Amino acid sequence: MSLPQVAFFDIDGTLIDSNPEIYAQAQTPGAPKELVESVFLPSPRVRDALERFLAAGNLAFLCSGRPPEGLQMLLGAIPFSGYIALAGAYAQLGDTPLLESEGLFERLIPALDAFETYDVAVLFEGPRGSAVYRRTPNHAPLGMDIEVIEDAQELKECGDQLTLVKAFWTAEEDERLDPVREELNRLYRISDLGVGGSELTLPEFSKGTAMEVVLDAIGPHGTVYGFGDSENDISMLEAAEVAVVMDNATDAIKAYGDIIAPAVTQDGVAQVLDAIMQGNKMPHLD
Repeated sequence: MSLPQVAFFDIDGTLIDSNPEIYAQAQTPGAPKELVESVFLPSPRVRDALERFLAAGNLAFLCSGRPPEGLQMLLGAIPFSGYIALAGAYAQLGDTPLLESEGLFERLIPALDAFETYDVAVLFEGPRGSAVYRRTPNHAPLGMDIEVIEDAQELKECGDQLTLVKAFWTAEEDERLDPVREELNRLYRISDLGVGGSELTLPEFSKGTAMEVVLDAIGPHGTVYGFGDSENDISMLEAAEVAVVMDNATDAIKAYGDIIAPAVTQDGVAQVLDAIMQGNKMPHLD
């Protein structure tokens, strides 16, 4: 009996064509069902390919910067084998947590101090909850149904309770950090997500390191594929045996690809999965 092939999938820009503004709108109370599904579910063609890949005895994992709560609609629609969340700070195989992150918010305090000093509005996320920090109201509303905290000390007191391990800010906020960018890059892993925002994580966490934990838990397996499109996918692409980069990625990210898939708007994931399941040769095998 052949070993299962294993595939890890980024979401935004890979499985789903979305951006932070639409993502925020979809989380507001009363958002239209069509808008919510456009953010949290792949197209019917991609969904069908994923389900057939899994039904053939293979394993498929979400591999996202989103927190676990942001994956639930997708997990409910498609029987994924597990997932990596928070850009590698959390991982789960089936219902079993493999990698958890608690008591780490103290290490994000230097970043919070920078956000406070330069008045940057930031979304902090963790396995147990999220919070928006903004020192002043002089920012475009994120539109999310998430608590807004304007006092940095208050956030410091609840950060560990929410197990916050990651920060996200929009491109509009990014230039405010120019005076302290070098120091933040020294302390953290910062990635341009390519969809209008950046994320900051602790340096020991990445999608690639979490993949190693998942693969160890799986045991013997076949070829490992990684599908992605942005900077925070680089470690995943490097950890995969076959790196699949979407055509909507930048040239810098495409350099990591063994295969360049058609763009997310062309259901590129489905096209590559169909080729894998049909045993067709792909560019890296020619």
